[in-house]
Amino acid sequence: MLGQERSSDMKVVRSDVQTPDVPTNEPGYWQDRDIRLRPVRPKDAERWLLEENTDSEADHFLNYGITLPKSQGDAEAFADRYANFNNADERIMFSTETLDGELAGGINLRSMNQKNGTFETGTRLYRAHRGKGYGFQAKLVVLRYAFYELRFQKYTIRCLETNAPMVRHAEHLGCQQEGWLRRQIYTQG
Repeated sequence: MLGQERSSDMKVVRSDVQTPDVPTNEPGYWQDRDIRLRPVRPKDAERWLLEENTDSEADHFLNYGITLPKSQGDAEAFADRYANFNNADERIMFSTETLDGELAGGINLRSMNQKNGTFETGTRLYRAHRGKGYGFQAKLVVLRYAFYELRFQKYTIRCLETNAPMVRHAEHLGCQQEGWLRRQIYTQG
């Protein structure tokens, strides 16, 4: 309503997820049943731009509000910044693809604090690939890497309370709610 303050709370949950050991009979560390993770490639920018400018719901949940439209230059700069694990000290970016090689989205490790062993992730699946379990599979691969290879000890999720798919995802991972950050995000005001 006009003139009335509205805020969305962010839910903070953590997980001491016990990801499965690396199976010895599987095709590779970076693959699960239906997906594989690979480095971001510059050519991924085209699909990212299309999704970024046409999927307002994902934009709202990922950016805690609607952002300005992105340009081809923005997409290329983003892809160049993170392609082939560039700038891995700030963010480790993967593209998620189906086993047929179709780009399905992306996932990253971010807010990595080596001293305290904490981290967060970010995930975006393109609309055509949602609801198939791809995000969960990608998350398990990334969590296994973070806990067993990078030696992190705590995974934190922050999301809007209205982001029901992410809340369900966190519960499915076995995350435990530790608290609420109130009045941190002002959106749809």
